[in-house]
Formats: sequence, C-alpha cells, structure tokens
Amino acid sequence: MKWFSRRRRPAHLGPYPMERITRVDRPTTRIDDEAVPRVPFRANFFSRAAHGDLGARVAKEIKRFNTKTPLSLVLRNFAATHLPFQDGKTADAPAPLTDDPRQNAEHIKALLYFLGADIVGICEAPAYAWYSHDGEGVPIEQKHRFAIVMALDQGFDTMDGANGNDWISSGQSQRAYLMGSTYAIVAADYIRQLGFAARAHTNADSEVLHLPLALLAGIGELSRIGEVIINPFLGPRFKTAIITTDLPLTVDKPIDFGLQDFCAKCRKCARECPCAAIPFGDKIMFNGYEMWKPDAENCVKYRISNPGGTSCGRCMKVCPFNKEGLVQHRTGLWAAIHLPWTRRFLIWLDDVLDYGERNERKKWWRDLELVNGVLQVARKVNRRGLKKERLDRKDDKIAIYPAEANPPADAKGPVPVDRVKAVEAGRKAEPPHADSNQPR
Repeated sequence: MKWFSRRRRPAHLGPYPMERITRVDRPTTRIDDEAVPRVPFRANFFSRAAHGDLGARVAKEIKRFNTKTPLSLVLRNFAATHLPFQDGKTADAPAPLTDDPRQNAEHIKALLYFLGADIVGICEAPAYAWYSHDGEGVPIEQKHRFAIVMALDQGFDTMDGANGNDWISSGQSQRAYLMGSTYAIVAADYIRQLGFAARAHTNADSEVLHLPLALLAGIGELSRIGEVIINPFLGPRFKTAIITTDLPLTVDKPIDFGLQDFCAKCRKCARECPCAAIPFGDKIMFNGYEMWKPDAENCVKYRISNPGGTSCGRCMKVCPFNKEGLVQHRTGLWAAIHLPWTRRFLIWLDDVLDYGERNERKKWWRDLELVNGVLQVARKVNRRGLKKERLDRKDDKIAIYPAEANPPADAKGPVPVDRVKAVEAGRKAEPPHADSNQPR
C-alpha cells in the first residue's frame, strides 16, 4: 500500500506510512512486566511436540511437517545453512559516526529496507523477552539492550489463491523465514563490523521471544488470533526476524490503530479456525499478559498433523486486515482506524464481499506431497470455503498452560500435557484487571 511517492520519503521510513499510525507509551495489550515469567525454549509447543509431550503421532509428524512439499523442503534446508552466521566476532573498536543513537537507528532501518524488509521497529529488550534456557537446557543470559524487529510479508497474491491451510502454507512461512534470516544475519554482521555486539534471532534459532518485542517495537497490536501480531498495512500476513545489539539506538513506541475494539467485535478467525484453537470469548490474564489466549496445544497439533496441507495460516487468510491495498481497501482501513462506529459494518461487509475465499486465478503451486521420500499427488487438499454462520462463544474449550505447567528446562524425554487440567485452567482463568486497557 503506497499512499505517496517514495522519492519524497527518507530511506529509513520504508514503504509503508507507519509514521501516520498513533504511537502510545504502552502496548494496547496490557503487560504486567513484573508478572511476566521468563520461560525456557523447552516450553515452546513445537519443542514440546518434538519431545513427545503431545503424543507419539505428533512427535513423528513434526519430523516432516515443514518438509512435506519440495518447496518448503528446499526453503527450510537453505535457511538452515545460515545458523553458523547468526553470531560472530565483533570488531575491536567502534567505527566512526556511531555516537548518535538517532542516526544509528535511521541508518540501520534504511539498511534493512534496502535489503528488503517490509516494516522495521526498534525497542529495548526486557529480561522477560529472553528465553530463560536454550533448547539444550543451558541458561541464557540477557546479552544486549536493544532489539531491532523486522516484519516480512508472506505475500498477498499467493495467500489470495490459498485456503490458508493447504499445500502452500508452509512454503509461504518458510519463504518469509528465509528472507528474514538473510536480512538479519547480514545486518547483525554489519553491526559487528561497526564495533558493536549483535546477534540474529530467526525461526531456526532464537534466544528471544518475538511476540513481546514486536509489540514493544511498534510492529503491530496483539489480536484475537492470540499469539499473533496484526499490522495495519500487512495484517497478520508476516513473519518476524530480530537482531539484538548494544549499538546505541533510539527506540520506537508501540502503536494503537483500534485493533482491540475491532477484534472484540470480529470473531472471523475464531469461526474459521479448523481446530477451534481461537476463543470466541473475552480476554484473560495469562502469564502477565492481557490477551485472547489461543489453545496453543490444539493449534500446534493441527499445524503439525494437518492431513490436507502443510502447517496452517487460515486465521491470517481470513482476517479482515489481510488486504492487497486497493483504493477501496485504503478507505476501509482509514475508517477502521479513525471511525470506531464503522467497524461492525466493515466486519459484516468483509463476509458479504467474500474476502477470505480462495482466488483460483492466483493458485500457481502444485499439490504435491513427499511420502516416505517419494513425491506424489497429495492425498487430500483442504478446500473449505468460508463458514459464515456465527457460532456461539459457548463452543470455547480452550486449554491453557501457564508457566507453572511448563516442563523442566532440561527435560529430554516426554513430559505429557494434562489437557483436562489445562481446559479447567482455561475456564477459571483470571479476567482482565479492573484498570486494564480498554478497546477504543
């Protein structure tokens, strides 16, 4: 969405007018900093799946779920070659022209936009944004003060032709992860050449949690989808890559474009979720965050074991903010941001105009599946259209696993989940505090 001539814009502002979005001192999702625990990588549900916590079938499927198609396989394999370059030696002395934090921030943003990032933000990295332990159970120390967060668009045209949970879903993710990894390791090494410590954090290997840093850096707001950030221009259709560093930088503020009120009114992602992992109901307090908490267990199990595709991004596909940026979409976006009374109408109109349906003219990939090393036509292809009937929130059966239910950081064998207990914890979850952020 280009609302202006790029030639008139400084290089550090990038292709989207993020400077026009309201900035606030704190994220629109309340974060009780003192109540947010540091968690080990072992608590990540993909890690739990790999260790057998979610059962033997899921443990078997996770070995192939991102490599079930030839495209996702080659993208994943190429990104894996980046691992040795995520960190490295820092030059002995700071380079000239690195004393001014504002100039440094503008310089690094311009570099990342030059490389190909879509949106870039900077924040300080709080302790709770760092994993407490790595995948081997080794403690992680908070290494750097700042985090540079970039968003990488997964591509509207391809998502327009997809169902969100079919055979291109993982390919879209892996493409964005590969691009993010490429830009992050280049920029991190460049910063090290300038004489300041820096490390790239990617999908393949990260010492930080991306969600809180994306919130704090002003990339977007936390949505009903749960542990997914929505940007006003890219919607939820992006992946993140992060660089942590001690290069002096000025930071950005979080943004507010009215998403909390919009998501409170819109339940399209919950309605369309193929595994009922997104709540219809209200926010809760979870590990210090005020949020619509998704059922991470169901979500991860479905994405790993999806029989009719690779992974899943159906919530991103159907979100009303997932648009291509035509004139009418710009007008709708402006109204959604500035005119709260139009939001229910815009949500209704999104269904009426069939946004979220597949555009068959945009389908270019082949539905091929690797089975036991042999490439064959996919046995099943997800093609479900929009499910426009509104479901009642009583259908919620969300399992939540707070920090105290996490497996030990160094647990090597399976630590099975207790889903019955987790569903009960979801029913009894603490509501938002009386002084919590209210949708505007």
